[in-house]
Amino acid sequence: MNILSLKYAAIVLALVLLFSCSSTKKIPSSGAPPQSLPELPASEIDIPVKIAGASILAKAEKVVPSEFTSDSWPSFVQPSCDFRYKYRFIRKALQVDCINNIINIHFGGDYQVGGSKCLCTAGIPMTPWISGSCGFPPQPLRKVHMGLQSTLQFLPDYRVRTTTTISGIQPADKCQVSVFSNDITQLVSDSIRSSLLTFSSAMDQTVAGLDFSKFVKQAKDSSFRKVSFGKYGYLLLNPSGLRIGQLNYAKDSFAISFGLSCKPLLTSDPVNHVSVPASFPSLLQTETRSGVKLYLNMVYNYAFLTSLLRDSLHNKVFEVKGRTLVVKDAEISGSDNNQVNIRVDFAGSNHGSIFLKGTPVLDTAKQTLEIPDIRYSFEGEDLALKVARSLFRNKIRKTIQGKSYLDIQAFVNANRIQINKQLNREIIKDVFSSGKLKEVKMMGLLATKETLQIQLYISADLAIACGNL
Repeated sequence: MNILSLKYAAIVLALVLLFSCSSTKKIPSSGAPPQSLPELPASEIDIPVKIAGASILAKAEKVVPSEFTSDSWPSFVQPSCDFRYKYRFIRKALQVDCINNIINIHFGGDYQVGGSKCLCTAGIPMTPWISGSCGFPPQPLRKVHMGLQSTLQFLPDYRVRTTTTISGIQPADKCQVSVFSNDITQLVSDSIRSSLLTFSSAMDQTVAGLDFSKFVKQAKDSSFRKVSFGKYGYLLLNPSGLRIGQLNYAKDSFAISFGLSCKPLLTSDPVNHVSVPASFPSLLQTETRSGVKLYLNMVYNYAFLTSLLRDSLHNKVFEVKGRTLVVKDAEISGSDNNQVNIRVDFAGSNHGSIFLKGTPVLDTAKQTLEIPDIRYSFEGEDLALKVARSLFRNKIRKTIQGKSYLDIQAFVNANRIQINKQLNREIIKDVFSSGKLKEVKMMGLLATKETLQIQLYISADLAIACGNL
């Protein structure tokens, strides 16, 4: 979508001027011509992202311990003079759900426990230990269910915080050690709880220690510096706000949205005229959002437009009723009073140059582009008329009441299928974009002596899906 839209916007004026013939009526001038267009609103870009959960859950399986044991297992822990115990818990697969940044992790498992008791006097064991156990052969392992809940927060300074708590520990099978008539199920539960609390605290500290400062610095430097956009100029992003939606998990995928407020500029000037701010805009945690509302300023000097025009037309061959016409060169320049000049050199069966001059006029309500005062000079009027008819037959262009005219919406609709193809494709391996162009409008157009300025509004739906990470 970007390449097609930017290319057409950059050369559409030149094409209309080049292959249009109409009246020479002049537009009345009132005062000094403007040198810039009004300021556009900020662009709002929100992209939902889905990430396949399998690889993430596989990593979680490795992070959450598969086994919890008492200290010094398989040796006993002795909390008092007259009692000692040991236990081991083996968890099963994790069950995860996430709704609006609240992550719930449920898992079951099997445990085994052994205990011993004796008689003590003055803190000294006076009798041999009498032992009992549950879950050791030949008995089957006992079952228990438990869960963790973690609240996820994205902080303004681009750090992440989790607050993890135990949502429940429910032994399905109690452990009654009959040798000394003692139910140690609660002891096992308390011990497992202690292990889970230790793990939860360690996990929260690990997440809190994640440092994204290097990434933020790189993003800041590139966002406020012009970057090459290939043959279409240099892009300056100018971000004013960044946001992130809430994390959810459904249908085996995690979903979250990333948002950006910015005032993008596409220009032929590679020089950075603004300084990089000391800090990046703070990250804002918001509800999940979607949709692209892009307001794009485009400012091109005429040397750059001439290069685009030459790339599009150089050595282009046209057959017109048995005659061959070859475009050898083209040039576009500005002049006073918001007018544009174009020169095209032809060779072949007919050769010579065509000179055109006119003032482009944009009707933002009708979305039409006209050049009502176009003037031209060339060798042989018949040549220009035949070239125009040949090039624009079956195209979105017509002549109304002697005025050069382009229906912008019809032009966009004619290319909508191709644009949507660019929105629905594999970007890199296992990363796919999907979307649909909703609207394209030309918001402004101004030709000055030095530059051609264009303002575009583009509305679209766009989403990203990631496979295995």
